[in-house]
Amino acid sequence: MELLRPFLSIWRMHLANALQYRAAVWAQLTTNIFWGFVRTVMMLVFYRYGLQQIAGYEAGLSLAQAVSHVWLVQIALHLLPGNLIDAEIREKIRSGDVALELCRPLDLYAHWFTRALAMRLGRFFLQLIPVTTVAMLLLPMPYRLQPPASCAGLFAFCASLLLGCLLSCALVGLSYVLLLRVSWGDGPVIILKIISDLLSGAELPLQLWPAWAQRLLAAQPFASLLDLPLRLYTGTLAPSEFWSVAAIQLAWLVLFMGVGWLLMQGSLRRLLIQGG
Repeated sequence: MELLRPFLSIWRMHLANALQYRAAVWAQLTTNIFWGFVRTVMMLVFYRYGLQQIAGYEAGLSLAQAVSHVWLVQIALHLLPGNLIDAEIREKIRSGDVALELCRPLDLYAHWFTRALAMRLGRFFLQLIPVTTVAMLLLPMPYRLQPPASCAGLFAFCASLLLGCLLSCALVGLSYVLLLRVSWGDGPVIILKIISDLLSGAELPLQLWPAWAQRLLAAQPFASLLDLPLRLYTGTLAPSEFWSVAAIQLAWLVLFMGVGWLLMQGSLRRLLIQGG
């Protein structure tokens, strides 16, 4: 427990920091709700007026489930690894002030992982109640977020979403390691955002992709961030499927945390900091 105490303190400090910028939070809330409504309208048009009107239903995703998926993405958007990359850490890597981080009696990877987790959970909690209230109670049908398919599905969704958040932080940690190895630009961060948004189902539910790609899409790591947890909420995956989803998420989590930690140790051994 003594080993965890510094990380719990760091988590509380950065969580409080993420909760304090109220003006920025209200701006993000407004933006999220606006784009959620726009994307809901686009989904409605696709289902009602598209050339392949039954394509979504054949994929096992009804209009109400697709609309719920859109709103759940807006609520959980900040949990994705491409969002909320810590500007302070990026600046320390660029300027060489990362040397100050090495003076702490803490594992650097675990420290940055904890910061990433606090930032994501802080923004998520701020978005949760306002966006859910607007999407579930204030909007008319068919633009409304539907309740979870079952109570068991809701609990499975929450547990799976937490695992997805941890996996997101592991991917963020890996991007920090790549920034240590790349001396210019934000290439790793940009690539991470593009890939995670596309393959996590944030832009389009993965169930609406071609049928031949479904197994591959479900097995790849980015689906575990968002798409698979959301299926438990909407009911396209039964609550009994939680354990298979969790096994996939835990496998990717252990892999990326292990690879990130090992690469971090290798990068620190070769790290050269110029200046004085």
